[in-house]
Amino acid sequence: MPPNPFEPLSLRGYTLKNRFVAAPMATQYADKRGLVTETMLAYYRHLTLTGVGMVVAEAAVISPEGPGWSRELNAYSEEALPGLRQLAETIRERGAIPLLQLHHAGRQGLPSREHTQMVAPSPIPCPVLDRPVRALHPQEIKDLVRKFTDSARLAQDAGFAGVELHGAHGYLLHQFVSPLTNQRDDEYGLQRHAASRFPLEVVQSIRRAFPDLLISYRLSARDYLPRGLTLQASCLLAKGLEGAGADLISVSGGMYASLHGPESLVGPATPYGVFRDDARDIREAVSIPVAVAGKIQFPTLAHEIIANRDAHLIVLGRMLLRDPAWIQKAQGLDRNPVRECLLCPRCRFHSRGCPDGASRPTWNE
Repeated sequence: MPPNPFEPLSLRGYTLKNRFVAAPMATQYADKRGLVTETMLAYYRHLTLTGVGMVVAEAAVISPEGPGWSRELNAYSEEALPGLRQLAETIRERGAIPLLQLHHAGRQGLPSREHTQMVAPSPIPCPVLDRPVRALHPQEIKDLVRKFTDSARLAQDAGFAGVELHGAHGYLLHQFVSPLTNQRDDEYGLQRHAASRFPLEVVQSIRRAFPDLLISYRLSARDYLPRGLTLQASCLLAKGLEGAGADLISVSGGMYASLHGPESLVGPATPYGVFRDDARDIREAVSIPVAVAGKIQFPTLAHEIIANRDAHLIVLGRMLLRDPAWIQKAQGLDRNPVRECLLCPRCRFHSRGCPDGASRPTWNE
């Protein structure tokens, strides 16, 4: 029989009760130091109570110069550990497996008094932000490998089952694998066919340091821009990540230049399950599980993706905020129709509740 979304799945010794994952959505609910707040805990309690098998907690920055937005979660300071422990426990005690997404924004970063110039593989500004960018020195790249590993230790000490490396959407790890952003000619330049060694070194370092830690890698399968990252290159990258020690590949797509504005590849005109075909090709390239996100609005589509073995896991973001009973409806426990996402052209409400008044959030009341 074909698989279904309500079968369990084992990853690195952990068993997910079903194939649904709550996506890492940036909330800006941390305080000014990036520490966990009560509002953030209430938000994750809400996500976990939807019935997902795993929750990937939002992007947590690995270094003070790397945030992509204000009040980004802190994953570099011991000061953050008590709050991260509360966050992991909030997710775990309600039956979901907790992961912490580790992040560095690179050229898509947020300037501060200390860091007015963004860092990236090459000094090429993001066309959406147009902020000053300088190329990282080789030693700085090696230091970033260590910082990712230090943040993974913080996640493990906090009780997270694993980490997800944010290698998608144009952030630093993605910048190293895209020909639009990496034009280096040293050891960290683009190798034949595929990735720079930097993402592989990050995975290898974390795997060596923490043999039992679950490692997910979220990647953009394509840039969806001329002369950008291709699906063929991403399949080779996924193979390399598997060899380096990753347990899961989570498939998304695009960078800021293809994700923002009226032509966004996840906008209203884009087909449902937009990254499904890319996920299937990547799944065929590797032997580890693959997850997929991207406008999976309806339970029938989720069932179809799993049954066709296009992916092993379904990643849900705004749908869980629009309709907290989505998973119960998918399981047939709630016979009411699914409340469709509004597909805002550039959604600013993905963590603060749907702009539709009927979906007003309860976690910050």
